[in-house]
Amino acid sequence: MDVHTRIGADGQPESAVQVFRVLFVCLGNICRSVAAEHAFNAAVQAAGLADHVEADSCGTAAYHIGEKPDSRMLEALARAGFGYNGHRGRQFSRRDFEAFDLIVPQDDANYEEVIQKAHTPGEMAKVVPMSAWFPDDCPLHEVPDPYYGDKKGFDDVVALLVAATRQMANDIARAES
Repeated sequence: MDVHTRIGADGQPESAVQVFRVLFVCLGNICRSVAAEHAFNAAVQAAGLADHVEADSCGTAAYHIGEKPDSRMLEALARAGFGYNGHRGRQFSRRDFEAFDLIVPQDDANYEEVIQKAHTPGEMAKVVPMSAWFPDDCPLHEVPDPYYGDKKGFDDVVALLVAATRQMANDIARAES
């Protein structure tokens, strides 16, 4: 994260920490990206970065704009100790490339959707798949979509995202120091 020097009202240099903004992306913004956002916010808080890092989530499709997350995901998040933050589904837009420093698609299809909307190498460089932070022993290469599965699938996704977002927060903390 960058710390920029600027001149304060008294004419003296002051340091201002720029907030690092992370966007999690899945298909409908009612399961995986919401879980990633919740898990990441907790990891950021635990790492002492809450004043310097913000997260949001969205979907590539317009299916669930304005809707609450899937009730099964909210239940899985509650079982993992996360409370609902009031999130409502929204769709990814080109403006997100300007608003966010890191854009994290949950699977290959959503990665391709986001990359296709990128216009510059800088925008493309902001897009990193969630799997970049999976534990080394994880056999998966993307976050599975639990939507058509059972309760265990939702719990497994939350557990995977808790581990991955903890690693993300640790990486951001190391980069900040």
